[in-house]
Amino acid sequence: MFDTTNYDKSVTADQVRIIDNFFESLAYNNKLNPTVPMINYGELIMMVDTNNRWVYKGSVTTPPCAKTVYWNVVRTVYPIKQKHLDYYINYQLVRNK
Repeated sequence: MFDTTNYDKSVTADQVRIIDNFFESLAYNNKLNPTVPMINYGELIMMVDTNNRWVYKGSVTTPPCAKTVYWNVVRTVYPIKQKHLDYYINYQLVRNK
């Protein structure tokens, strides 16, 4: 859904602002417990082009292994800033130690 270089060049400046606001709201500065009062998830989801997506029924591969999950794969690849990707990667590394 996101890439730092190979993204859809037709994404607008307003869409980039929404994406940036979403990732900034995650507050990854607290590496062990990134809690925030509010995450701007709704604005991001409303921006995503859901008319061009694939949906399939599957399951989750980690416990509790929910059996009815609808996966969505969107056609549009959106830009993500390298710093936001780095925050996420570093958080995952710390969390999974």
